[in-house]
Amino acid sequence: MGMSGNLVQHMPLSLLYASVDSIKAGLAIDIVDVRLHPGNWEDIISGKVTPDTVLIGVSVITGTPIKNALEITHWAKNKYPHIGIVWGGPHATFNGREIMDDPSIDFAVSGYGSLTLSLLARNLINEPGAPELSEIKGLFYREEGVVRENLPEAKFEMFDYRDIPYHLIEKDMDLYGQLDNGERIFSIYSAMGCPYNCAFCSSPAQYKNIKRKYEPIPAAEVVDHIAYVHNVYRASYIYFIDDDSFVDIRHVENIIDEIRQRGLSVHLGFRGARINEIKKMSDEYLGKLAQAGTNIFHIGAESGSQAILDRINKNCTVEDITEVNRKMARHPEITAAYNWIVGLPEETPHDLELTRKLILRILRDNPKAIIFIPNKYRPLPGTALYDIALKHGYTKPRRIEDWIEIEAESDYCPPWYSKKTAKIIHMMQIASFFIDDKINKVDIGNTFRFKVARLAAFLYGPIAKIRFKYGITALLIEYKIFYWASGVFAKQENK
Repeated sequence: MGMSGNLVQHMPLSLLYASVDSIKAGLAIDIVDVRLHPGNWEDIISGKVTPDTVLIGVSVITGTPIKNALEITHWAKNKYPHIGIVWGGPHATFNGREIMDDPSIDFAVSGYGSLTLSLLARNLINEPGAPELSEIKGLFYREEGVVRENLPEAKFEMFDYRDIPYHLIEKDMDLYGQLDNGERIFSIYSAMGCPYNCAFCSSPAQYKNIKRKYEPIPAAEVVDHIAYVHNVYRASYIYFIDDDSFVDIRHVENIIDEIRQRGLSVHLGFRGARINEIKKMSDEYLGKLAQAGTNIFHIGAESGSQAILDRINKNCTVEDITEVNRKMARHPEITAAYNWIVGLPEETPHDLELTRKLILRILRDNPKAIIFIPNKYRPLPGTALYDIALKHGYTKPRRIEDWIEIEAESDYCPPWYSKKTAKIIHMMQIASFFIDDKINKVDIGNTFRFKVARLAAFLYGPIAKIRFKYGITALLIEYKIFYWASGVFAKQENK
């Protein structure tokens, strides 16, 4: 998952959610987080397989994780040919049929997986009253050698927090976190879905058949959840993993009012915040969030080109972005961390130049801001930009293995990239790690990898800033060196 994936390791919330209905049905389920056991996952999985095991599930996101998923799958099918293998997660949701081309994969789940997984397991153990495979929504399966597909259920997967089986990962909780900063981080939802229609985003495609695209969870229930993980599992940081937390800014205000009334001492972070939403927030509102413990907003700025912002349906202007950034600068307790997307079909070098200049302006106006690495656009079936990508020569990978290199931080270059475009993007990506002095802004640990990161920032940071300031892309040998080194470093940690 690139360098970013090496620095942040949150608990596997998707696996916990996928377990809920199986546990309710009385089925035994275990979780093995291979990220935590890269050197001995085979032994750990083998230790959990019993004569009654009917399924081994693998949650997969697109890109580098597919390599690990295939390794696990082929090992498991070779060792336990009688046990079903099911893939779920984002990659299966959008590419289930192609996944089934691998004979080691018996099933794939599209969309939310908890009920589907439970019904599938009950079918495999021949439980009386269990549905036929053809009746299980969201399931890909084979029937007489032919792949069959059942459409997923058109509703959100929402659970009472008391049903989330945190006990399955309790022994590993100290291993999760980000930047080695010592916080015990719990990712939770305050709302499900997203009503917006960003042209590059998977959410509109995933939620297209759901009538109501956004469902907030009542504030009291959200804070009940926070209080539970704080009191029982010593959670010190709550990371709202919503697609968008601020569709109704009063919803979050109600949550922080409830947190304050209960006297809960936790830090808060928000993954989903849009420019058009922050525009509605008063300074008083932001001050209230800061007082409640909020220390970061992940903000989707995406581009410095108005043409691109319009094309991807961001509902904002470049001036809106600069206005919001100046507002955030007045509240330094909350770090404004900006997301970007580059390499879109029909995006020109001039558009990228505008994005580079906007990033520089953001850092001038708000020195505490953080710039996340610009993500390379990856075409997703069902999204508004997908047909445009096809017109520009994009061919969807046919083999699972071909998806491994299609990574936001990889060397992957779609057919519409010119050599100039590729150089600009690579320069922006490598420089983005250093231009904002993030190594000195965030609370990180003192492990070997962060000592190396500090040394790299000290040695290369000045060069990165010059490159980015003036748009210098010549002799960009450090791009290859950086990603080679990060790969080597990741392998060393995996031993």
